[in-house]
Amino acid sequence: MRYSQNIFAYVSTIALASAFALPAFSQAQAPAAKSQAFGIVDRDKVVTSYPKAQSAAEELRKSEEKVHKLIEDSNKQYEEAKNAHKPPAELEGLQKRLQASIDDEVKRVQARAQSLESQLETDIDAAIKAEAATHHVDVVMMKQAVLMGGVDLTEGVVKHLNIATAGSTKPQTK
Repeated sequence: MRYSQNIFAYVSTIALASAFALPAFSQAQAPAAKSQAFGIVDRDKVVTSYPKAQSAAEELRKSEEKVHKLIEDSNKQYEEAKNAHKPPAELEGLQKRLQASIDDEVKRVQARAQSLESQLETDIDAAIKAEAATHHVDVVMMKQAVLMGGVDLTEGVVKHLNIATAGSTKPQTK
C-alpha cells in the first residue's frame, strides 16, 4: 500500500511539474512561431454596397412581381371561365394549364435566383480572399460573430468589388 502511495505521489509531482512547465515552454517558443492574424468582414455592408448585388435584388423583385401578376391574371381568367358556366372538364383543363404556366415561371425565377446568388457569392468570396491576402490575414470571420479584435477588411472588400464591377461594365468601342 505504501509503495502505491509513493508511486501516486511521484506521478502527481511529475504531472504538476509538466502542467507548469509546458505552458511556460510554449510561451517561450511563441515568438518563433508564426502568429495567425484574423480578419473580419461585415457581409451585410458588403452586399448593400455592391452594385451588382443591388441590381440582382432589383431583377429578382421584378421577377417576383411578374409571378404575382401571372397568378392574379390566372385567377381572373379561371373565375371568368367559371362565371361563364364552362363545363367542369374544361375548367379543370384550364386550371392545369394555368398552374403549369405559373409553375414554369416560378421554376425559371428560382433558377435565376440561384444563379445570381452563386455568382454573387463567388465574387464576394474572391474579393474577401484578395483583401485577406493583401493584409496577410490567415482567417476571415463574419464581423457579427466577433466580439472584439481582428482586422476589418470590409472597406477593402467593397473596393475590390467596385473595381471588378467597373472593369466588367466598361463600354465597348466599335
